[in-house]
Amino acid sequence: MAEPVHSVHPSLWERLAQADPADVCRRSKAQFDDATGCYLLDFLKERYRIKPASREFEPVSGPIPKGAPSIDLQVILITYLLNAQEIPLVDKLVAGSSLKGGKCFFQGAHGLPLDPLLKQYSRDTKGFLDCGLSLGATPERYGDRGLRFAALPRVPVVMVLWQADEEFPARLSCLFDASIGQHLPLDAIYGLVTEICCRMAA
Repeated sequence: MAEPVHSVHPSLWERLAQADPADVCRRSKAQFDDATGCYLLDFLKERYRIKPASREFEPVSGPIPKGAPSIDLQVILITYLLNAQEIPLVDKLVAGSSLKGGKCFFQGAHGLPLDPLLKQYSRDTKGFLDCGLSLGATPERYGDRGLRFAALPRVPVVMVLWQADEEFPARLSCLFDASIGQHLPLDAIYGLVTEICCRMAA
């Protein structure tokens, strides 16, 4: 997803339209409205309505960013509905490079876009905390400030900020539950982090 995505590929909509809503909801923890044929899915504190039959994707509630939902976000949420598995969290945090194929994938153009946030918050840990809390994150006892985002119902994302000291410059890391690879492919994980970073930088 480092390259611009201009539309949701029709095959994603077709697969979701053909899927069993009960199975999708059990796996993803989404909700389904039989009367309208719409899925309801939360991303951070935002809620989106996804209607496969008419290929509609629209915000319902929450601190929705200005403008229409990005195509990347639409692809991520639909991909999650299609791929999520009914499994518990592993409760083991890992870097993207530790995921299968992640060491090669998360570099170059697919390096996680954390540098702008690091510049913004390296001397403002309170601002980092406050912004994260406004997005529904909960504090974690990692680094100088840690935040756990409920990015998707089965996909937490943890960001850890360390302030600069005499030995090391300021650092910002992004960690995932080790189960994330069973819910999302690597490009969707990249896109997910990008969406969170955009909101943290707003």
